[in-house]
Amino acid sequence: MDRRLGDQLGTQVHTTPTTAQAVSASVVCARALGLPADDPEVIAEGYSVRVRLRPAAVVTRVVTTGRELRPDPWPWLEREVSVALHLAASGVPLVAPWSDPGPHIADGLEVSLWHWVEHDSTEVSAAEFGTMLGPLHEALASNTGDLPPLVGPLTDIATALAVSSDPTLHRAAAALVPLALSWPRRPLHGDAHTGNVLMTPRGPLWTDFEDVCVGPVEWDLASMTITEDALAAYSGPIDRTRLAGCRDLRRLQVLASLLVGDYDDPALYSRLVTHLDQHAS
Repeated sequence: MDRRLGDQLGTQVHTTPTTAQAVSASVVCARALGLPADDPEVIAEGYSVRVRLRPAAVVTRVVTTGRELRPDPWPWLEREVSVALHLAASGVPLVAPWSDPGPHIADGLEVSLWHWVEHDSTEVSAAEFGTMLGPLHEALASNTGDLPPLVGPLTDIATALAVSSDPTLHRAAAALVPLALSWPRRPLHGDAHTGNVLMTPRGPLWTDFEDVCVGPVEWDLASMTITEDALAAYSGPIDRTRLAGCRDLRRLQVLASLLVGDYDDPALYSRLVTHLDQHAS
């Protein structure tokens, strides 16, 4: 059941799906693949909805509100599955794709499938995160697939520029986007932060490779969740000037999501605008 057969299960959806629609598509996809899914459970909601296909030990991912910034989820899910398969074969500790991960189309929605892994709500330590990132980068370096440069932030910013006249967005993008395109390029996780590491009985596992891309290593260290302890534990060299630029690009990406999505966080908006305006001045 691949994209070519999508018409059998419904044409692709181009509006923002609801959680209920994501669950329905997950169940339709599971049944088409012979998976039992009589008791689906929503385990996460955000840009994507993740559904545990109980009693099957499989989790689906369906992009919902993320379509506001990235209208066509297919290439993102396709890259994520491809890179995760490569990393799993390389022995990287991660939440692995299921045996037929897709992405598939069911009820008009793109669905990818992943093994279910028991995990808790604790967070990986900063030092362990930094220690894990070096081997991840080493394994990613052998990936031969074609990856776009910094596709997460550059796509989100471009979407916001097309629909918003926010002056800070436009001023900061004029400075930061050309800078970002000049940075070195090597394969990256693309959205590396402590929240994208699951704590499991097997140890910490990487997850969420939707934003996989090429760019400088500093981009994978630019999240505001990453502390000096994480930077000190990272095995490779870090350009502090470039890291500051990557952090500003992160801020601009967050600003883009605030302007495009249905979010009401005046305090966050004010902090982002204040910092980015100072950078542009």
